[in-house]
Amino acid sequence: MRIPTMTMQERALNYPYEAPSGDYLVKDGQCLPLPEQYDFSSRTAILSVGSNRAPVQLMKKFGRTAEVPVTEAVVTGCDVVHVAGLSGYGAVPCAPYPSKGSVISLNIAWLTKDQLHEMHATESVGIAYDFVEWDISAVTTMRDVRLERLFGYASCIGAFQQSGSPFALSRIPAKGRVFAERNQAEMQLALAALTGFDGIDLHEWVQLIHSDKEVHRRAEQAARSAAILPDNTLWQIVDI
Repeated sequence: MRIPTMTMQERALNYPYEAPSGDYLVKDGQCLPLPEQYDFSSRTAILSVGSNRAPVQLMKKFGRTAEVPVTEAVVTGCDVVHVAGLSGYGAVPCAPYPSKGSVISLNIAWLTKDQLHEMHATESVGIAYDFVEWDISAVTTMRDVRLERLFGYASCIGAFQQSGSPFALSRIPAKGRVFAERNQAEMQLALAALTGFDGIDLHEWVQLIHSDKEVHRRAEQAARSAAILPDNTLWQIVDI
């Protein structure tokens, strides 16, 4: 399957994008089956929580000629929630959040050294996200691959919350979910209301935050005013 490109509005409204179930390989702008005997030995395992799960985002970050193997993983005691922030392209992003009893299916992107450096840059490490190492006892791989260490990204801003509870991504289902779900459109309109644009049309709002830097800045500030940071995480921050 050839991987499509997206407009800015599609990137904002369709976040975190479609991701195949199971293993796959991004190669030369296509999403392909992952060969059984693939060599992961020179690559770093990165748990993909949001848009990095999706072929379209991996191609966007690493280019149409990139090769990225992806394997399925299941994480226990964790959910994926909306972050109290706004990306440069206008999406309300997401991050992992501890959730006792929840089980969520994600995937692992296996990156080369150069790809890892590029990922650090796109994740704005130290500004929007921390680079972290996961407790691998909470992670089960669906493929017979040696997983000695597992890294990833966690929000240093915090989750978007209301009454002390974050909101889970409805587009990434979990078993035993305890957090209320919201989709991207609902989060965008909630953020618009916090910014003083209650009742605005969704597409008009997205166009506004793309075209007006001041509104984008105010929206980011409004989001951060509703932030909550997790306790008892399944990961530790890594100094890069």
